[in-house]
Order: sequence, then structure tokens, then C-alpha cells
Amino acid sequence: MTPEIQRPSPPYAQIADHYRDLIATGALREGDRLPTVVDMAEKFSVSPGTAHKAVRQLRGEGLLRTTQQGTVVLGPRALPAPAERIRRLKPSDHDIVDVNEVGGVPMLPSIGAALGINADALNMTVIRRQAVTYREGRPYRLSVSWLPAPFSHDVPELLVAEPIPNILHLIGERTGRNATHGRDYFEGRTADAREAAALEIDEGAAVLAGTSVWSDGTGPIQYYEFVAPPRHAVTNDYLLETRAEDPA
Repeated sequence: MTPEIQRPSPPYAQIADHYRDLIATGALREGDRLPTVVDMAEKFSVSPGTAHKAVRQLRGEGLLRTTQQGTVVLGPRALPAPAERIRRLKPSDHDIVDVNEVGGVPMLPSIGAALGINADALNMTVIRRQAVTYREGRPYRLSVSWLPAPFSHDVPELLVAEPIPNILHLIGERTGRNATHGRDYFEGRTADAREAAALEIDEGAAVLAGTSVWSDGTGPIQYYEFVAPPRHAVTNDYLLETRAEDPA
């Protein structure tokens, strides 16, 4: 088996990750000022050049703006990537989650395909959970989770209109099925009537939409969809694995 080499992110990337996460969770809000480059360098024990590189990275992502008065947050544009969301065991203290639709619904063929359920099966139902997430009184994410109906036997909370901080973690605890693989898809498109009403934007406005499927060795566990209003972005930081080719 070929060994895999993993290295930590460079210092500037770790600093950028720190502030990106504070923006994504609402701990840093629009108009909040970041420390100066000198103060940031002292806090993280790096050179001012490294701290400046982190600020430049976040500015390039559209999260910060630098003026003569300092560097400030542009707004709640950063959404945590799906992989980051499922690693968190509790929601942000700055968010309010309104779970407004929950229940078993007839399975659409597209949902059945995503969940690995026979799309030709008759009278099949799946669990559907819809929520709107608010920050500072404004909706910034409409999300829908789809799950196989049998999970409700071990996790009855799935059919209760209350937020669940981490659905995959709860399912893993109760059933022993722990997600080991995920696949994400993002697209820019326009909002339909349902999405526009939930996000308080005009129908046809540009939105960022995404889907995720999380699975274990048995098959899919959860299919997740989200839509965010204009001027939002998903940011994600990850390590690349260097893998040497086996000799022929």
C-alpha cells in the first residue's frame, strides 16, 4: 500500500481559516474591524508578511475590505462548506434555525436515486425536513434534508419540527451507520417562487444552490439541498494528498 503524506496548511492559510470561520458563524459581522496586521502577527506568532498574506486571501474571496481606517468585514457572505457543517456538533450561536416543514412524503424518482432507493418501488415515502436559517433577522439559507424513512424508528426526532444540530452524528449514534463519504455539487441559478418567498428575495433573483449526498459502506444516509441569496459564497479549505505511483 502506498503511504500518503499529509502536511498542515501553511500558517497564512490557517489564519485565513480562523477568520473565515468567524465570519461564516456570525461571530464577526458586517462592519466589524479585524486586528491590524501587526496585532494579528503577534497573536499568531508569525511575521507581519504572513498575516498580510492571510488578509489578502480573505480580501480576494470578497469577505473583507481594507480602507485607511482598517480592514472590515464586508458581510455575511461566507457559508461553511457542507463538509465543515457536518463536522460541527452544534449550530452557530448567532443563527436561528426555523424548521418549518417536517414529515414523510411520497418519494420522487430523483430523491430515490440520490438515496439509493429503487425509484420504481411503489408507495415509498422518505423523510423531508425543510428549514430556514436566519442571522441578524435576515434569512440566508433555505435547506431541505431527505432521509430514508426507516431511520425514524431509531431517530424519532427526525419527524419533529425542531432543529437537530447534526443529523448525521445523531443517526450514527443511534444506528451505528456513520457517514464516511460525501459528494457536493454547486450551481448558480435563479430562485423559484418557494425559494424566493423563504429567502425574502425576488423570484428569478440569482442564488447559490448546492446539494450533498453523505454515505457509508451500506449506501446513502442523507441527501441535502440548500439555497443561499445573492452575494453569498461557499468557502472550503483542504489538504491535498501527494501519492507516489506504484512501480510497474
